[in-house]
Amino acid sequence: MATRRGERKDMPDVPDHDFIDALAEIWSGVNYAAYHMAYVRVYSQTTALRTPVSELEKQEQISRNLVQTDMLICRAHLAAFFWQLDHVFEALRIAITRAQKEHPTSRYYYACERRLDEIEAAAIRQEISAYRNKGHEVPAIIGTNWDSDGRFLYHFLPTMNGHANKESIEMNAQLLEYFKFAAHLCRTFAPHVLKPEFFRSFRFPVTAPNSFLGELPPEAKGARQLEMVIEASDQT
Repeated sequence: MATRRGERKDMPDVPDHDFIDALAEIWSGVNYAAYHMAYVRVYSQTTALRTPVSELEKQEQISRNLVQTDMLICRAHLAAFFWQLDHVFEALRIAITRAQKEHPTSRYYYACERRLDEIEAAAIRQEISAYRNKGHEVPAIIGTNWDSDGRFLYHFLPTMNGHANKESIEMNAQLLEYFKFAAHLCRTFAPHVLKPEFFRSFRFPVTAPNSFLGELPPEAKGARQLEMVIEASDQT
């Protein structure tokens, strides 16, 4: 049950966080985003997302049901990816504002606020927010590019009004750029001595989908699990 402290409801067994604690929790959100991106990478390599609808309609119903499941899973993880990234910025704002109230004479947190204001105005930050909102309004934000013979070329994110065209960029490559931007942001606000704790490599096991088209490594033939590695190198 929640207890009331002033106008705020809190879980009674969770202690109040200082700024470093808040950064650690926000980093958990970065990990969640990497997890969702790993699933998008695998599930985008499926019949569900690499076959024209006209061809899928010719399949038996049981196959179409499996394909539909793979498509829903991919869309859900993509929406969750943008949700988690968007929350990184929101949570940082909350943590900085709270630190200012707790340490009103410290200039550090006001400098953090100015830096975050600059970041919030960046085009890439606005794109993350736009895709987060659109993904929960219309789940089908995975575009597909085909050649003149109807063969699959690559996936892309549809262009949002007022934002740069992304349809010439492979979707997973663009998702990685968004992820690296958010991960680097979180590390930016961490004290120098703690930056090594905010690692750059993320690893997750992902079960191969029903209609997976990629090549499974020999050791995965039985369990059908892939180890996905997300690398987030520093950005300027």
